[in-house]
Formats: sequence, C-alpha cells, structure tokens
Amino acid sequence: MSIGFWQLFILLLFIAAYFIPFIIALIRDVRNKVSVFFLNLFLGWTVIGFFVLLFYASLTNATANVSVVEFVKGKSKRKIKK
Repeated sequence: MSIGFWQLFILLLFIAAYFIPFIIALIRDVRNKVSVFFLNLFLGWTVIGFFVLLFYASLTNATANVSVVEFVKGKSKRKIKK
C-alpha cells in the first residue's frame, strides 16, 4: 500500500489548517510565536483552544508586549455596570 500524491497533499492541507493560528502569528510577527506554536500543538484540537489562539494571533497588536495568558484574562473580564 503506497501513499498517493493526493493523499499526501490532503494530509499537508489538514496540517496547515490545524496550524493556522501559528501561521498567522508568524506573518504578523506576534511577540509570543513559540507560545502560540506549543499551545496550538497541544490545545489546537479543542475548539475553544483553537479559536482563542486564532483570536490572539489575529487581534493582538504585533508590537504589544501582551502574553497569551494576559490576553485571555483581559478578554474574559466583564465590566460590571451599576
């Protein structure tokens, strides 16, 4: 049983789709590229982890010194209205 060209091509597409947050972080030159990679590697299979990393990689300012944890904590705080 041999692996065909299209099977290999589809496998590479799935791997690229899995690492979209990391690819975005590389393109945007986000400060914590290594953190995004490892969190994507270990938590990317969860829907929540994938979307948190996707939002972090695409919404953070590339020059800001905000870590992934600080970004998530800042986004999860709700403003209490009196």
